[in-house]
Amino acid sequence: MNLTIRNEGKMKMNKKIIIGLIIIACVISAGITVILIITFLPPPQESFESKIQKIMAEYEIPSLAAGIIINDSIVWARGFGEQPDLDTVYMIGSITKTFTATAILQLNESNLVNLDGDINNYLPFEVRHPNYPNIPITTRMLVTHKAGLQTNLFWSLEYYFDNQTIDWINENLDLGGEIIKWDDRPSLEEFLNGSLNPNGLYYDHYNWHWRPGSEFHYSNAGFQLLGYLIEKVTNQTWIEYIQENIFNPLNMTSSGFEYADFAEKNAIPYEWKDNGNFEYPLYNINVTGAGCLRSTIPDMAKYLISYMNQGEYNGTQLLNPESVELIHSNHVSLTGTSVEGFNWEGYGLGWFLYSENFKGHGGATPGFSSNMYFKKDNEGAFGVILMFNRGSALIYDEKLINSFIPSINQLILERAEFLFQQAH
Repeated sequence: MNLTIRNEGKMKMNKKIIIGLIIIACVISAGITVILIITFLPPPQESFESKIQKIMAEYEIPSLAAGIIINDSIVWARGFGEQPDLDTVYMIGSITKTFTATAILQLNESNLVNLDGDINNYLPFEVRHPNYPNIPITTRMLVTHKAGLQTNLFWSLEYYFDNQTIDWINENLDLGGEIIKWDDRPSLEEFLNGSLNPNGLYYDHYNWHWRPGSEFHYSNAGFQLLGYLIEKVTNQTWIEYIQENIFNPLNMTSSGFEYADFAEKNAIPYEWKDNGNFEYPLYNINVTGAGCLRSTIPDMAKYLISYMNQGEYNGTQLLNPESVELIHSNHVSLTGTSVEGFNWEGYGLGWFLYSENFKGHGGATPGFSSNMYFKKDNEGAFGVILMFNRGSALIYDEKLINSFIPSINQLILERAEFLFQQAH
């Protein structure tokens, strides 16, 4: 019995689809040799977009939009799911804090706000930690979450939502107790004054904790107070100032506070309840300065590009380069891992600082989640913006927080890094 392998000459092979060639010679009968050529073809390569759709389906994410920026341009952007249009408007949660930090630094550039000045210089009522009345609370303490305030004030939910939304929450969600409705809703000034001063109508000792300037404690309340400070310094509402000094210069025409301004473009909010996506009504949230904005991928790309390029976008200087550097300097050292999967290194002024020189912020508000981050080196910069309409703010969603968010961010980040390398 003879076993032979014949060389039939050179064969032209497509290197993209042929990964192996096995030639098996079998003797069928005396004097007859059969040569069998078997080619192994890889499965069709899964596209980046199909990977996003696959992970969305696995975690039942209704809609998602994302964008990748290299230097000063969007190189990839797309929407997915039930509302795939890129002009779909999502709430961005605490990414709002970076806008408040931007406003504070603009006012600092104009010598209207001193970062290390006592905030009482700008307010019509006095703010002091009741247990540390001799320690001035500075603007820098607020913008670095070191003022000694809790994450949210005691009556925050009652203030954040209007009575119609509160009725819906009380009827449909179990938060361990009903949210109280106020017949006469206080203004921002009345709410903050009443919450921060021991004799105030909304005061609770819970609101104050740490010695001012001593510890980082993430605080929506602190950024509400910053938003109010901006209003007092500029004689404008916070949203008017943001519109005039950030949205308009950057031509962010699909960004704002009021959902009614965006008609049919609003993403529908969902949270996970009873083994499925539970639809929430559209709402506004009165977390002035801390978490109230909504926007789109194209609009947020303009904003992020300005930070990736020393404060400049398309000829408009949003901030001086020195202010951008100050914002992204490490003012507070941090350890641990973010929801997105980054290792924390510190906190700047309204921005988180991550390992490997990434900078950014995430956002979470009922029915919505978002992320924004970028990396800059000697070769240039690349960034990612992500928004989707499933949240974990009122109903904790373990799979969303611990699995989907780190997985989707890792997937998009890997693509962004690949495109950046290809561009250089």
